[in-house]
Amino acid sequence: MEVICINDLFLPQVLAFYAEFGIKTPSKDKMYTVRQAKRHTTGETGLLLGEIQNPDVPVKHPVLGEVWVEPTFNINRFRTLLGEPVREEELELANS
Repeated sequence: MEVICINDLFLPQVLAFYAEFGIKTPSKDKMYTVRQAKRHTTGETGLLLGEIQNPDVPVKHPVLGEVWVEPTFNINRFRTLLGEPVREEELELANS
């Protein structure tokens, strides 16, 4: 599924963390292909993008402790090509 980034603003502490690990972030108004959607323990959905491949970074997990995963970008940072919010159901259909 193709999506457009509508929000490329990150908190300074997030950008500092990303810089430490060489993480690339999506750019506003640019189109991306969803590579995978992941549901986090917080209930939020994050997207991995085909055009951005990042290394794994350490993340604190409430049960597993520290785990290393590729960072995802919140689904709300993107819209469909028609300008509508991206829905998980649409991602599942597109990836099946």
